[in-house]
Amino acid sequence: MKYVISFDEDVDVLAFAEEGESEEGVEEEVPNPVLPEVNHMAWALGSFLVLWALMQFVLLPPLLKSREEREQKILADRQAAEKAQRALSEVQADYDASLAQARAEADAVVDAAREEAGAYRSNVLAEATSEAADARAVAAGGLDASRNDAVASMRGDVGDIAVSAASAVLGKNLDRSAQQAAIDAALSGGNQ
Repeated sequence: MKYVISFDEDVDVLAFAEEGESEEGVEEEVPNPVLPEVNHMAWALGSFLVLWALMQFVLLPPLLKSREEREQKILADRQAAEKAQRALSEVQADYDASLAQARAEADAVVDAAREEAGAYRSNVLAEATSEAADARAVAAGGLDASRNDAVASMRGDVGDIAVSAASAVLGKNLDRSAQQAAIDAALSGGNQ
């Protein structure tokens, strides 16, 4: 059971009655709580249209304008970033090319220095070999001259000793000049 509170305008007394009953016992029609009244709907529609117009013509255009400006700024920033990236790629490619060229030049200088060092080494080695051969030839020539001098000196001494020994063995006096040809033949055969 529900109770309805009503106020009587003339009397300051609260009266309690059951739902659907009035003070006199006549039933009153109760409004539907789900279905709004017409005047409430009119006010709601009017408020909605005013707010819609306010949003559409006053508040929304600056928001759309700022959004468009932001999108344009973002697009410009992206284009600037892409342009900077392309410039960076070009600079990097130029740097890599110049670095490769510098490395190639350095390799060429090192190769040239190696070739020059090899040629210098070959020249020094050839010079040293030539000088050594010349020194050997000079030494060999000096050795031959010394040997020839020694053989000539020896021939005379050997000839004297041989003639003296032969004279002592034979018991007669031999002539050195007559025996010299036989001594020279014996000494020449011993050298070869």
